Amino acid sequence: EMFQQALFPTLLCMALVPFHAAQLDVDTGDVKKRNCPINVYFIIDTSESVALQTVPIQSLVDQIKRFIPIFIDKLESELYQNQVYITWQFGGLHYSDVVEIYSPLTSSKDIYLPRLSAIQYLGRGTFTDCAISNMTQQIQTQMANGVNFAVVITDGHVTGSPCGGMKMQAEKARDMGIKLFAVAPSEKVYEQGLREIANLPHELYRNNYAITQRDTLEIDVNTIDRIIQAMVGWAAVSPVGPSTFTDCLPSVLSFAETRSLR
Repeated sequence: EMFQQALFPTLLCMALVPFHAAQLDVDTGDVKKRNCPINVYFIIDTSESVALQTVPIQSLVDQIKRFIPIFIDKLESELYQNQVYITWQFGGLHYSDVVEIYSPLTSSKDIYLPRLSAIQYLGRGTFTDCAISNMTQQIQTQMANGVNFAVVITDGHVTGSPCGGMKMQAEKARDMGIKLFAVAPSEKVYEQGLREIANLPHELYRNNYAITQRDTLEIDVNTIDRIIQAMVGWAAVSPVGPSTFTDCLPSVLSFAETRSLR
């Protein structure tokens, strides 16, 4: 765990090096506060490969529905380092061999959470490629300003690829500037499938993320905290949207560290 904590700032610095750090105007005087909107889209696998892992059938889906509200509750709009104002929106879909969008992007927890609570497992096959494709279309259609992330909760197994394949659709999402995290719903996973979904480096976007702690039914809050830390830290380097290197200063770096990149 100490190695992971040390690795994150190192990877972040490596990602920032190619950018022209001179664009960052760090002034000790009156500095204009900058907006940094972050959009988080949840993709939930409610197919048989997930739902049938436990008895009763719905119980693992219910665990996912416990995990996401805890995640959402931590997404508080906040001013970081007295310079960057982070705001959040969240949306989601769930899927099997069909896709159901349960919420468009919204900043309202009162709107989002009841819609999440209402979803039921769909059963049948697992077409993860179509789910990722639908997520990308939703973000494009809603013209979501800011930095876009997807949290894909699945075991990595698929039963078909009618939308061109999971790897291809993940690459298309990445081409649109969407960064994908892969989170396991249980210990029974196909790890290669999860790695095909997740962005590189996997130390940030896969990293053994899970909805529950190992051998327990307790929600893995550490997974949530690490993903949010990565989102905030990497918001600065998204290639799309109005947020650029000058819009979102990574909160995990101090101003002194940022200056050292010059």
